[in-house]
Parts: sequence; C-alpha cells; structure tokens
Amino acid sequence: MTYKSVITCLIGSFFLAGCITTEPRFEKPVQPHSWGTYQSDLIVRDDVRALGNWWESFDDPVLNQLINLSLSDSPQRRIAETRILEARGIRKTTASFLFPQIGASADSGRSADGFAGRAGDFYDARFDASYEVDLFGRNRKSTNAAEENIRNFEEQYRDVTLSLIAEMTRDYIDYRGFEKQVSIARNNLTIQEKTLDLIRYQKQFGEATQLDVERSENLVNTTRASIPEFIRLADAARLRLSVLTGQLPEVVTPILEAQKPIPKTVIEPVLLAPSQVITLRPDIRAAAANLRAATSLAEFETLDLFPKFTLAGFYGVAKGALFDSTSIWNIAAGTAVSLIDFGRIEGRIDAARAIERRAYEGYRLTILEAIAEVETALSDYAQLNEQYVHLLKAYDNANTALGLSETLYKEGEISFINVLDSQRTLSSADAALTDVEAEKSKSLVRLYKALGVY
Repeated sequence: MTYKSVITCLIGSFFLAGCITTEPRFEKPVQPHSWGTYQSDLIVRDDVRALGNWWESFDDPVLNQLINLSLSDSPQRRIAETRILEARGIRKTTASFLFPQIGASADSGRSADGFAGRAGDFYDARFDASYEVDLFGRNRKSTNAAEENIRNFEEQYRDVTLSLIAEMTRDYIDYRGFEKQVSIARNNLTIQEKTLDLIRYQKQFGEATQLDVERSENLVNTTRASIPEFIRLADAARLRLSVLTGQLPEVVTPILEAQKPIPKTVIEPVLLAPSQVITLRPDIRAAAANLRAATSLAEFETLDLFPKFTLAGFYGVAKGALFDSTSIWNIAAGTAVSLIDFGRIEGRIDAARAIERRAYEGYRLTILEAIAEVETALSDYAQLNEQYVHLLKAYDNANTALGLSETLYKEGEISFINVLDSQRTLSSADAALTDVEAEKSKSLVRLYKALGVY
C-alpha cells in the first residue's frame, strides 16, 4: 500500500468516526401540552420551589420527624448510594484508558561466563509505557457510557428518595386513619353497650322483647370484632414505618404514641406543567441517561471496525559483570485492524443496537407511565374530594337521624329496631368518612410523587 493510500484511509476513517454521535438516534417521545379535565381546581406553577418539602404542608411534626429519620438512616437510600459509588469506580477504570499506562520493573541476579571463567552480579531497572491513541474516540465512548451510568444511578437515588418520602407519608396516614377507626369503634361500642344495658333493663318490665336484645347484642359484637382488625392494620402500618426509617419498632413506637388526627394539607395544592414533570421526574431522567449510555456503548462497539493505533516505549539502565552500566531504550508504534473475524464485531454491534433500542422503548414507556400516573392522581384527588363532601353530608344526616329515632322511640312512636338501624347507619357513615379522609390525603401524596419533586 502506498503512502497516499494510507493517508486516504486515515482521512476516511476520521470522517466516518466524526459521523458517530452520542445523541440517541430515535425520535423524541410525544408529550401532552396540558393535563386533562381534573386540573381545573389546582394552581399550575412554573416555580418548582413551590413544591419543595411538600410533606411539610400537612403541618404534622411527627410526620416530619419520621421523614427526617428515614432520610438519614434508610437502608433503601444507602443501597442506592452504593450503586452510585460502584458506577463512579467503573468510570474511573474506563477513563484510565484515555491516558498512557506506565509501569516499572527491576531485576537482579548472578551469572557466569563458562569460557572466560568469570562470574558476577547483574541488574537492570526500567520504566515502560504504552498508549492507545484514541483517534476515533472509541475509549471516549466507553467513558461517556460510564458517565451516563453515574447519572442514571444518581437519578435512581433521587427516585428512591422520592418514593421513600411518599411511602413514609402514605403509611403514616394509614396509621393515623386506622388509629382513628379504633377510636371511633370504641366510642360506638360504649354507646351501643349502654343501649344494650337499657334494652335488657326494659325487657325485665316487658317494655322490650328478646328480639330487641338479640339485635342490640349483634351490633355490639360486630363493633367489638372490628376493633382487633383496625389494631392489626395500625400495627402493620407502624412496622412498615420502622422498616422505612431503618429503625427497630421500639424506636418508632414512642414517636407515634401521642394520638393525632389524619394529616390534612394546610395549603392549596399546586401543579406543574407536563413539560416540567417530564424534565424533573427522576425515573424519566434515569431512563434518558440509560438510553444515552446504551447509545455510547453501541458506538463503542461500532468503532471496533476502525484501526487501533498504539505507542509503546521503555527506558532503563543495566549493569553486569561482563559489561559496564549502560542505558537502554526503545520506542515503537503499531496499528491493528480486524480484517476477517467471521461476524464477531458485527454481532456485538447488532447486540448493542438491540440494547439501545430496548433502552429507548424503556424511556418511552417511562414517560407514558409518568403521564398516566399524574392523570390518575389528578382524577383520584378530584373524585375523592367530591366523595368526601357527600359523605360529610351523609354523616350529618345519619347523626340527625339517630337523634330523631331515639326521641321517637322514647315517645313510643317507633320500635327499637329503628334506633338500631340508625346506630348502624351512623357507625357506617363515620367509618366511611374516615376512610375517604385518609384516601383524600393519600391522593395528594400520590399527586406530589407523580410530579417527581421533593
């Protein structure tokens, strides 16, 4: 091959390498310009700071204490942090190939010349270096992939933190909700037991029947049976909180001792635009970094088709019995290119491109799921608010009906069955109202988590 041919090949290789870019080769996924029907009651803000520390809007010091405890000592966050450290170590290794590899060696020994009958010591010491000239950016692509993997794990760490805060808040709301259900059931039980005592007393004088007694006892036993279930659910929520905080139950239980109401936000909820959500959500950012890493690795494999240029050399000093101290050195340059490998490189390229495609589809799926999550959270928040308003009215109606039925029963206008029905209705309305009150607060947590900020 002539000198001009070599130059032509090099120029062509540079040109082809310059055509390779680390930007993904896919269309940007379509995203909505606005949210659906249910955003009308919320304020859309451009300032992300309005959503910072959103859990503090519930104005619950115990919740704040638990979240601070989890952020400082959660195993989930520490596991995610180790993945970042691992990725940084890998990046350090891949980046080292951008620089010369330098080593040193030394030898010593004793030898004899059989002809001259002379023996003596010898030694040599040398430094050697080798360097792969990254003309086409192959090693740079590998380093880019490692850097994107760091970003991926950093965003996963943020996603773990966001999920941890949201899960902590939901479990705390569950705990307070079940705690309130226990209190409601015990209050209802006290009233129902007094009613049962009254019915038993009236039966002695023929003013009530055995049927009235049985019905009243049935209501008392049903209410008693609900209390252990609510305690069981409250215990499960309390133990989940201990896991999330990274503490033993005996640490978390005293924090929860003082009974508090179900957390309610004390400020007007706010909303971000779809473009902001897609930009800010850590799971989307992690998926985007994963796609960029896959693109860099696909280009890394493609650049294996190009020649590799290496420089090597060493410098040393040697001395022996048969010769004086002298310096030795060597400088060499080399090139290597794959000519026939029966599809080995092409197979790796095909596999890398498939991985890149999978990363893109994962990125697109993450965006679609994020949009659906926000829309679902908006729907939940709107519908649960409306449901709460109607249940509050239903509770007031049931409370009024119970008072009227008790008055009418005392006046002999209705049977005791009507009083029992009114008590059951009020008990059911109170429990349903508490359930929806907790779900309403949790729907706001789901919305803030879906927005991807904390």
